[in-house]
Amino acid sequence: MRAQTRNGMGEFMDPRTSSLPAVRAEVFTGPDTAMQLSALDHLGEIAQEQREAQRQAGRHGNHSSRSTRRWWHPARAAERWQRIPLLRRVPLPLAAVLLVQAVASLRLVWSNTAFADEALYLWAGHLDWASWLDGAKISAQISKEALPTYFSGAPVIYPPLGALADSLGGLAGARLLSLAFMLGATCLLYACTRRLFDATAAAFAVALFVGVGSTQFLGAFATYDAMALFLLTLAAWAGLRAAQSTPRGAAAFLALSGAALALADATKYAAVLFNPVVIGVTVLALWKVSGRRAAWGTVTQLGTGAVLAGAGLLAGGPAYWAGIAMTTTSRAAGSEPMPGVLYVSGKWVGAVAFLAICGALAIAWSPDWRRRLLGCLLALAVFLAPVEQARIHTLVSLYKHVGYGAWFGCIVAGYALASLARVVPSAKVAAAIRVAFITMVAASVTGFWYSAAHFTVWPDSTQYVRALKPWLASAAQGQVLVDNPQIPEYYLRNANLTLISNFTLISNSSYFAYDDPDTGQRVADPPAAYAAAIKDRYFGVISLTDGYAPTVYDPGIIKDIDRYGGYQLVSSIPYHTPTDEGRFLTWVRIGPGQDQGNGH
Repeated sequence: MRAQTRNGMGEFMDPRTSSLPAVRAEVFTGPDTAMQLSALDHLGEIAQEQREAQRQAGRHGNHSSRSTRRWWHPARAAERWQRIPLLRRVPLPLAAVLLVQAVASLRLVWSNTAFADEALYLWAGHLDWASWLDGAKISAQISKEALPTYFSGAPVIYPPLGALADSLGGLAGARLLSLAFMLGATCLLYACTRRLFDATAAAFAVALFVGVGSTQFLGAFATYDAMALFLLTLAAWAGLRAAQSTPRGAAAFLALSGAALALADATKYAAVLFNPVVIGVTVLALWKVSGRRAAWGTVTQLGTGAVLAGAGLLAGGPAYWAGIAMTTTSRAAGSEPMPGVLYVSGKWVGAVAFLAICGALAIAWSPDWRRRLLGCLLALAVFLAPVEQARIHTLVSLYKHVGYGAWFGCIVAGYALASLARVVPSAKVAAAIRVAFITMVAASVTGFWYSAAHFTVWPDSTQYVRALKPWLASAAQGQVLVDNPQIPEYYLRNANLTLISNFTLISNSSYFAYDDPDTGQRVADPPAAYAAAIKDRYFGVISLTDGYAPTVYDPGIIKDIDRYGGYQLVSSIPYHTPTDEGRFLTWVRIGPGQDQGNGH
């Protein structure tokens, strides 16, 4: 008797007819067993012919066949991904997004020379290492006394790390460090969104975040922004993780959250703007699990952060207080109109802001008030940086700061896209997912263009540094005046020209006072001080930028050089950017100069 099996309805099935509709057992019951077997054989031949026809259709390009559809099915792709060693713990959508993010930022890493901020922070980090390892007095004095007064982050946190990466891989190495921080922020975004909502919302969230121009830009920019953002995201993840841990584990995660929050604020002072968001997300997550006992978790989080922040400020001293006031709490206002600041912000994160609002509205139907409040808090985070910078009327660093709020907004924006499949009939789920995907791609297109365009706003300094170096090495003793000293200080730091030789770089041309050696009087007015110093040929080398937006005193200095003479123009390097055009000009003193004066 041929082997038969029983299906879920109590019906007997022959393996050869498994692809055909079920045939009830009573059809094959009767005294004539030979007739039964003959019928089975006939049905088996029909099934074999059908399977062969399907295979032939697949070979001739019929991609709608079942075997082809199975090969491209997402579940099968995920199954094959799980077989890859070391990657099986990384969700396939996250891995794909990380690959896109890496490519998007890597295309920028080698696209231009160092920006002034990058050069400044990396140069400062090398000074830190020189003072720690070699005990260089000049380096220690600059690092401890001067840099903290005007840095917008603690000069002993990111700059040394960036300088270490710079020593290993040059400017590209420092920029790759930022990429590592941004990739970490993307991974934590996926983890946080999945904990708050689900894997579909997490996939949409990270895809939106990678499409933001600030994300791609910060992943190729060697400043402390990427590190500060990563630490903020680490603090948020640890707070959410604490809500799903044992009491002892929750205490450890909350302490980690507080420490990461304090370190983020120290890395970049402006990160404190997002502290309420991180704390609010943590409190709401804890409250949902433990009710009012969440207050004790908040005490742990805030207490750890407060202790570390207080210890850092006490160790830093008045110089750090001055830097925090000048760059953050009492930052000088600009002249940009508020609508202009908001408009520029909208170009960078407008799509995320819109989707975040949609997500908050979708969550508003939830019966859980904590969930509704969470959606509003995450959506509000997108607007913090634009509103704050509009308040002080400035566009400075706006393209970086909006990326902080975008990270939080992408959580609820991802939920908005994932919700499309939940609000439509089951027959239209596939269409809703396609609409969500198209929306996500459309929101990301401008980000790729903005990030690339912003990497061209400063000129390539390769030829300028190459032309300046020999004149610094061969010029006579004296001061060196550079309107943007960060670039030569960074690129020529190993040439032993600035801190070891007879040259001392004046930090910039934004302020200068001069003690006249003839009269003994101090000239404190910068234009008059520059005129007196140039007349006395006080500077050994002068290097200025003559473009559309020169430093405030540069035009007057150039006129003083023409008026009093004593300097020879030895280098004129043209440059061109989409927003500026001009020349790098370098003069060298002719003959002996007046070295008895004193400039500050």
